[in-house]
Amino acid sequence: MMRSVPALALAIALLGIVPAGAQTPASTIADGREIALKVCASCHVVVSGQVQPPTLKPPAPPFAEIAARPNVTEASLRDFLTKPHGEARSVSAMPGFLMPSRQADAIIAYLLSLKGRK
Repeated sequence: MMRSVPALALAIALLGIVPAGAQTPASTIADGREIALKVCASCHVVVSGQVQPPTLKPPAPPFAEIAARPNVTEASLRDFLTKPHGEARSVSAMPGFLMPSRQADAIIAYLLSLKGRK
């Protein structure tokens, strides 16, 4: 029995599946920004003019700089953020920690939203 297109769309939406090429919801990007301000801002400049500047001296690379790197992709960010002792971390001064996947998803969405911004 074939399902109707609206029923399939509803099922996909309920499962949280985002079709390839679809845009990330603005709420996920906003969540990523907020999580990054809470978790990452002590070392990185997450947004220019953030209320509390990084305490790390010198600060870690700003998020805008990280996003502008040509090799930064969803896959590379996911590997870096979710594998505290992975290969990507071996060449970084960033300490190893385990970030929950929901937080990683949101921060990745935020970082990728910065790509191409000047």
